[in-house]
Amino acid sequence: MVKYKDYYKILGVDKKATADEIKKAYRKLARKYHPDANPGDSKSEEKFKEIGEAYEVLKDPEKRQRYDQLGSNWKQYASAGGGGGRQSYTYDFGGRGFNFEDLGSGFSDFFEMFFGSGADRRFSNFNFGGNFGQNFGGSRTGAAQKGQDLQSSIEISLREAYTGTKRSLRFQKNGRTRTVSVKIPPGIKDGGKIRLPGEGTSVPGGGRAGDLYLSVKVAPHNLLKRKGSDLYMEVPVTIKEAYLGGKIDVPTFEGSISVKIPPKTQSGKTLRLKGKGMPSLGGKSSGDLYVKIKIVFPEKLDRTSHKQFEEFLKNYDENPRQNIIV
Repeated sequence: MVKYKDYYKILGVDKKATADEIKKAYRKLARKYHPDANPGDSKSEEKFKEIGEAYEVLKDPEKRQRYDQLGSNWKQYASAGGGGGRQSYTYDFGGRGFNFEDLGSGFSDFFEMFFGSGADRRFSNFNFGGNFGQNFGGSRTGAAQKGQDLQSSIEISLREAYTGTKRSLRFQKNGRTRTVSVKIPPGIKDGGKIRLPGEGTSVPGGGRAGDLYLSVKVAPHNLLKRKGSDLYMEVPVTIKEAYLGGKIDVPTFEGSISVKIPPKTQSGKTLRLKGKGMPSLGGKSSGDLYVKIKIVFPEKLDRTSHKQFEEFLKNYDENPRQNIIV
């Protein structure tokens, strides 16, 4: 028989405790007995696992109801209920094999109390001659309990988000330092999540360990701004390049590319470079790069050039605001 565990007592709450009260109690105890706070303390580690086991059951309304009805054996009984599909099982009752329907409506009601009305009415390897609590449900075992998931974060540059990267992550797990290699895919966004299966906390009895979820923070870039899969940047050009047109070099994560500037390009005009933005997750497509033109006036002119520029400005009388009406 499974040793009875009082999950309410383990968490220090009343049997009528609300979900919020149970959650609050769990968090308080988890912080106290967490392996990171008690390195090398095997008793604290076992207590932490026991707390996690209790919370895993009591936080789930359905599991809690079955636990309240059946105690620590709830998983054994629940697992015998099976799924929605009808399956064939055998059992022995003094050498006579038969369906549970043969026992009458009374036993059928008893069956439904434990397993629900949709459960199958047949049992595997059932023997009424043995211990009822041990043989009920036969050889079918319940699904293994999963450990608690962990949360962490990691920061990368925008270039690393563009190309993808790998990082070594060190963290404490069950009182020990663990190092894992994390592959960050190209195109990941700020706040994106990466799941590392089995890197969460362990559970007693050989159940599946929880997962570790990494939240990715993409650091701001000094030149590029990201909106979805598109990139935006401002590029300075000279008066000559803006008025006469020409080609300029625009830096990208794949190196500089030559971009044609049309003649008489105004400051603030935006040029679209298709497919030069961020890659999508999976690499099936890429966003665009938008280049905003910024005309920069010369800061240093020799005396002759300065005089010529002044003569030009004296003869320039165009008013770009003449059509603005408020």
